[in-house]
Amino acid sequence: MNKRIIINCSLLLFCSVSFGQKLSPTRQMADFDTLCAKLEYVHPDLYLYQSREEYENYKTKIKSSMTDSISISDFYLKIAPFMANIKDGHSMMLPPISNDLIANAEKDGKTMPLRIKASGDFFIVDYPVIDNSGVCEGDTILGINGIRSEDILEKMYSLWGSEKGNGIKEGSVNAYWSPLLWYMYRWGESYEFTVKRDDKMEEIRLEGVPQSVAIKVIKERQSKKRPESFSCSFSSDFTKATLTIRNVFQETELKAFCDSVFKEINLRKIKDITIDLRNNTGGSSKCVERLISYFPHPDYSLYSKSQLKVSAYSKAYNKDKHPEIYRQICNLKDGELFVMEDTPVKSNLKKADLYHGKTTILVNNKTYSGASTLAHTMEKLGIASVEGETGCPDVYFGNYLHFTLPNSKIDYYISFSKFFE
Repeated sequence: MNKRIIINCSLLLFCSVSFGQKLSPTRQMADFDTLCAKLEYVHPDLYLYQSREEYENYKTKIKSSMTDSISISDFYLKIAPFMANIKDGHSMMLPPISNDLIANAEKDGKTMPLRIKASGDFFIVDYPVIDNSGVCEGDTILGINGIRSEDILEKMYSLWGSEKGNGIKEGSVNAYWSPLLWYMYRWGESYEFTVKRDDKMEEIRLEGVPQSVAIKVIKERQSKKRPESFSCSFSSDFTKATLTIRNVFQETELKAFCDSVFKEINLRKIKDITIDLRNNTGGSSKCVERLISYFPHPDYSLYSKSQLKVSAYSKAYNKDKHPEIYRQICNLKDGELFVMEDTPVKSNLKKADLYHGKTTILVNNKTYSGASTLAHTMEKLGIASVEGETGCPDVYFGNYLHFTLPNSKIDYYISFSKFFE
């Protein structure tokens, strides 16, 4: 498994990436054929959530639409939903940074005077970038320029895949909403927002702000201290502790944090802890096993099995990172599904200094991949109770590879493994 790729796009308007502005039908077809060939060669199960017939019909529909030259951004908007239809939260296509977007930034073109973030079917105001806007942090945006937020977000969510719901898509939308709004609507000069605050709704019209003004405010905000990856707080009477785990891919940092925190928890004989995994989009199996090791457990496996699609790419990936897997697949034919039985983690029940108190894990629809497996496993082992529902089913994809389309230069990622909890 891997953590999901979310690149902060707040400053992307100032990237120096340069793409040609138009793609001919021939170049579109070449890129799309490349994408389909890579998906069919690398991905372990394109037909888990769609039939082969549905996949082929969608492919034919897109090919038949390639009759005119279009911009790279329009090409992206055309083919990204095709990839999203696989419903794999790790396989994705990143929005390009096109010349027209860069040109708008370089001439200090106007942008939205608010920073917003997706929350379900609506946008929430993160913060205004101008004073006296009449809009406050936390306000709900029901519509922009006469288009419902729900309809805007439906288009944006369609660009990313997910095995289950839109929860994990929110992070991608929040990273890329600014260029996506530009590609979809070319808004800049003025904005009319339908704003809801408490029980009141109001139409607020604001002029776009120069890129230089917005970027200054954004940089100031981003320079402020960000939340720590791992944190712990205690109740005033030291009877309860809350551990917030924001990722499960920083193994060295997680070990140092847990060594320190569980030493204090056990020293103070705290009998009730909460582990907050909300908004944690995953990481590595090693980190998951590391966190479980602080609790008493019998022999267990995170997965009943895992499947790996054999290809030249998955062989190259594992050759250095996982030589023990490479030795098993190096002579297999491309296209085979190699089944990996999980090696059980040994019992630690005889170990001292484990935490034996009550444990509650908090999850939400943005708890994904390894973080979801962590919650499910601790619940199955009887270590913890889980409150909430994760954004990941018990069968999901992971371990992704990076590719770039030859003509549009659009970056995309494809999973080559399938995990069964």
